[in-house]
Amino acid sequence: MNDLGNALEQVIELARKAYEEKVVEVDGHKYEVESDGLRLLRHPEFPKNKVVLSTLTGMIDFIEREGNAEEMMLVVKSPTEVYLVGKLNDHGERPTYAVAQADVPEFRYERWYGQSELIIALQAAFVENSETDRDILLQVIGNLKESHVNSASDDGVSQSVQINTGVASVATARVPNPVTLQPYRTFLEVKQPESKFVFRMREGMEAALFESDGGMWKIEAKQAIKEYLETKLESLDIKMSVIA
Repeated sequence: MNDLGNALEQVIELARKAYEEKVVEVDGHKYEVESDGLRLLRHPEFPKNKVVLSTLTGMIDFIEREGNAEEMMLVVKSPTEVYLVGKLNDHGERPTYAVAQADVPEFRYERWYGQSELIIALQAAFVENSETDRDILLQVIGNLKESHVNSASDDGVSQSVQINTGVASVATARVPNPVTLQPYRTFLEVKQPESKFVFRMREGMEAALFESDGGMWKIEAKQAIKEYLETKLESLDIKMSVIA
């Protein structure tokens, strides 16, 4: 058999052994043999499972106990997600050690809610704040009757409806638009951003909120999270980068 034939036999034999063993080592890195090629195995220093937290306080506690400031940094991915990650390795991979995911109440914008459903949602998913229009909306929605919605005045900017003000009396209430509200949309350790919303009503005792700030609240929330984390880390004398 010629040299080419010997070489092919050696390659086939190596491939057979590798497939049987399922793992091969190349340049100090281990790969798992799969049907469609090789897959780099997880770096031994990478955590098998990241720690999942629900608060920024929990993230700070985790860093204080198990963190390595020189090898880690915090990434504020969104108003509801913060990741504790490590440095890039030679293959461009970055380990994730922990993630904090805010548990916020659900509210669906651009969805029409019934009267009772919206009253509950406004009380549960929005901050009680006298400087916002939450109480005005609750007053209007809570005292509304079907006949009054049918005769609502709508000039394209604001709506006027008649609401009950007593046992047998009614008054006209003008609903401002846009309305300022403060929903629970990020971690409770930071101030919830206020935003402008378009509030609309329609027949059938239904109303809806439409976001109208272009997503600016997300930038504000991420910056608030960044400042909170930096302040907490500084108080613990931990020098760690926070990216938002």
